[in-house]
Amino acid sequence: MSHVANIMISVEFTDRPAVEALSQWLRTSAPRRGYEPGAVGWVGSLNETTGSDTRWGGGKYPECEVFAGALNHADLAGLVARVERVPWVHPESVQLFVMDQEQSYFRVWMFHGPRLRQIAPEGREDDIYPDGGPSDIHTRFALADDAEFLRDLVVAAVNWAPGRDVSREAVLSDPRNAHYVDGWPGRGDLGIVALSTGEATGWQPLPVGAAWLRYLPAEDPGYGFVDPAVPELSIGITAAQRGRGIGTLLIRRLLRTAAEAGVERVSLSVERDNPALRLYEREGFRVHDPREGEDALTMVTRLRRDS
Repeated sequence: MSHVANIMISVEFTDRPAVEALSQWLRTSAPRRGYEPGAVGWVGSLNETTGSDTRWGGGKYPECEVFAGALNHADLAGLVARVERVPWVHPESVQLFVMDQEQSYFRVWMFHGPRLRQIAPEGREDDIYPDGGPSDIHTRFALADDAEFLRDLVVAAVNWAPGRDVSREAVLSDPRNAHYVDGWPGRGDLGIVALSTGEATGWQPLPVGAAWLRYLPAEDPGYGFVDPAVPELSIGITAAQRGRGIGTLLIRRLLRTAAEAGVERVSLSVERDNPALRLYEREGFRVHDPREGEDALTMVTRLRRDS
């Protein structure tokens, strides 16, 4: 895959400074695909295609500002998330067009309330995201400001069993749990967040789950520690959203992204009676160094078959 994409964005004239700031972000701080997890830097820029001396349709002058550019190794989900967070003066006029080089059509996003929604083309998401998943769920990379949500998921993961009710303070004060989120993201860390949108949330994207990888050292190992070079997977889904296939969606997108970044193996820890064990087995995880009598299993999957 070339990771090249063509993009255009149309805005009101008063939002020109916001597009210029977005272009600067693409030049300096945008997430990069195809590099080590967490990499940021230059992926391209946006240039104006309209101007005071430009005429459309004979005597017509443009009634909006249009910017375009070719991006290389850009995280397109991260781009969409960034556009959604820009403080636009006229969000109702913002239109974002994105076409991967491997595709023959543009995808188009516009604001619906506070949410930037893909409005076209219909029925093509399987071409873009072959992992499936519920129609109201979309994903993006986990960001630094997702740390608090990841802490919520760690607490939920500890309390997965019916009747177990360890307090949030107790869970997060335990170093064996805290190191999965403290200082997020560290070097090489990578995560995917699932968001639900719909009329119930006023079309505001609501985080409902996440899967993330952390590299932990031998002197501070995780429950599923195998080697300092093998990141450990954590995953959590909010209680109301479980059983909808979101976990499968998160794991597949996270592991595919990790493989593209050069990660060779991923580990995890799961209690023997946790129903999630079957999910991990379906997605290629196998028990590593099984030990009789232990309540938890360490599992590993290999992402690069030629390694």
